[in-house]
Amino acid sequence: MSEDSKDIEALFYTKEINAVGCYLVYFYINGVKQAVILDDYLPTRNGKPCFAHSRDSEMWVCLIEKAWAKLHGSYERTANGQPYHASIHVAGVPSKGIFHKDYDVNALQEIIKSCDQKNYTMIACTYGQGEAVDSEGIVAGHAYSLIS
Repeated sequence: MSEDSKDIEALFYTKEINAVGCYLVYFYINGVKQAVILDDYLPTRNGKPCFAHSRDSEMWVCLIEKAWAKLHGSYERTANGQPYHASIHVAGVPSKGIFHKDYDVNALQEIIKSCDQKNYTMIACTYGQGEAVDSEGIVAGHAYSLIS
C-alpha cells in the first residue's frame, strides 16, 4: 500500500505534522470506517522509534503503527499475525491469505501473476520471530510488498 501515496494519505484526516502533536487516523473495523485519535509521543530506544520506522524517518509509519496498537490495547498485542488480516482494516476491502504450502510452485506463480494483472495489493510474509536474516537477506517474521 505504501507504494501508492494516495492509499496512505486516505488513512489520515490530519495530513500535516502539527505543533499540538494530535492526529486522526482511520481504519475499517468490521467494514466501518472509524477514527482513532492519537498523539505523537512514541516509544523510543536510543533516540529511535522502538518499533516501525521508515528509512526516511517519515512520521506516518510510526503514527499508523501507534493507532493500530491503540486499537488493540498495546504494541505487544499487535505482534505476529498475518498481514492480510491487517490489510482488511487498513484498506477496507476483502483480503485473502494464500499459503505457499497449499500450492505447487507453478500454481502459486499463476495466482501471483493473475493478482498482479488485476492490480491487487500483494503482501508476502515470512515465518519466524526476531530479526534473524537468512542468506538472501529475508528477515524472519516480516512482511514484504510484492511489486510487479
